[in-house]
Amino acid sequence: MNVIAKDDESMPARVPAAHPVRALWLDPQHGVVARVAAAIDRCPARVTGTPAQVVVLLPYAQLMPLAQKMWSLAAPDGFAPRFETTQNWARSIQGFVPGPEDIGFDAARDALTAQTLLERAGLGAQRSVLAGRLVESAHQLAALVSAVAPAQRPAWVARARAVLASGIDEPLLALEAALARAALEWAAASGYASDALFEAVTPAVPDRVGAPDCLVVLGGFQLDPLAQALQAHMGAQAVSIALAVDAPCGSITLHAARDLEDEAQRAAACVLRHIGAGRTPVALAATDRVLTRRVRAMLDAQGITIRDESGWTLSTTRAAAQVMGALRACRWDAGSDAVLDWLKNAPAFVQGQVLLLEKSLRKAGIQRWRSWTAPDLIANQAPIAAAALTTLTAAANDLMQTMQRSRPLLQWLEDLAALLQAGGQWELLAGDAAGDKLLAVLRLNPVDRGLLQQSLAPTVWASRRLDLGEFTAWVNDALEAASFVPP
Repeated sequence: MNVIAKDDESMPARVPAAHPVRALWLDPQHGVVARVAAAIDRCPARVTGTPAQVVVLLPYAQLMPLAQKMWSLAAPDGFAPRFETTQNWARSIQGFVPGPEDIGFDAARDALTAQTLLERAGLGAQRSVLAGRLVESAHQLAALVSAVAPAQRPAWVARARAVLASGIDEPLLALEAALARAALEWAAASGYASDALFEAVTPAVPDRVGAPDCLVVLGGFQLDPLAQALQAHMGAQAVSIALAVDAPCGSITLHAARDLEDEAQRAAACVLRHIGAGRTPVALAATDRVLTRRVRAMLDAQGITIRDESGWTLSTTRAAAQVMGALRACRWDAGSDAVLDWLKNAPAFVQGQVLLLEKSLRKAGIQRWRSWTAPDLIANQAPIAAAALTTLTAAANDLMQTMQRSRPLLQWLEDLAALLQAGGQWELLAGDAAGDKLLAVLRLNPVDRGLLQQSLAPTVWASRRLDLGEFTAWVNDALEAASFVPP
């Protein structure tokens, strides 16, 4: 089995001596390890004489085990610096817990806060529709706000308010302006895990927990505002270097493809050719998720092991389709097709009876489920079939009835879990990687639901009642915002 785009601690040992990755890290003059060591030596404010009190900020979490391994290969007998990302470093300093209305970068939880803020802004009637857009905007702004030192944040926010006031003043853009203002104020009022980093690297703070003597920022392909801000905050105690030095480009080959299928076949063929020549691991970069899935299917058929590092939206998975299908079937005005789709994907129902039900609905021309009445046993010429339809209809109606009334969010989650269990879909979700991610995102497991209950306790969402439509919109937004990366 060959491996594509896979990073782990054993990777350096498997990379051939002539592989460019080894040269990138271990070249004695231009390698990353040598340049990091030189940057540490140049740091004028170091207190200790070893790299142990040095933090090297990496641009990607996937590089952490690789950097540690490469340093140990280059300097097996000496002290090693701490290789961190900004997120991992913040977690190691203190366990940050977002406040009741802080941005938590958890779309499911943040969507509830967004609805509350929209109500305060006079947009309560549209909160279910606008919540997802507000969360998306707030998350984008929060990435910038969290990269500003807390002491400098009020001035930054004041400038941003002025830009918004002058940039979106057309009546036709009133809704967009309101959303932008709400997102900015939400981001400005939130606390962030990065606040602990600014405190840790402030020279005037004595006995700083986790404070380094020197900070080395290893730049990636995109600028990291937080890493740059921390470097500026530390002044002479911080230096930055590029992940890779300028080097001649390799050969680039362009392929003219007739259509999407031809493009996928060519991409798969190129990967297989590199693997056959021993040039592994191979990185396959694509922006089209449909194309990526097709290439993956072709490589799977050839027995190639793939590690997908970007994934896709959780809402596009089969697990999400099963949950959304169950919720759509429970609407009071559900169509017959929606109910049939749910029954066909719920193993608890006898599929022979479901097919008989579909045939009966089509024959009777029933489009809305509520218009369907199971055939009378006496009037029907096939009593066994009529009995099966009556049993199936009653069972489906009993389950759908449990999802009709309004209730608080936590009760909805408990009842959705019960619906999935009764339909036999829970076992399917629990045995699937995407299903496990879905159960965690929606807090359908008792433990996750308990943690959500604690988080919602000081908010209106501990008792606010939602109807099925509002709950379904929340589930959809949560799944749309979550990503699934196959194992």
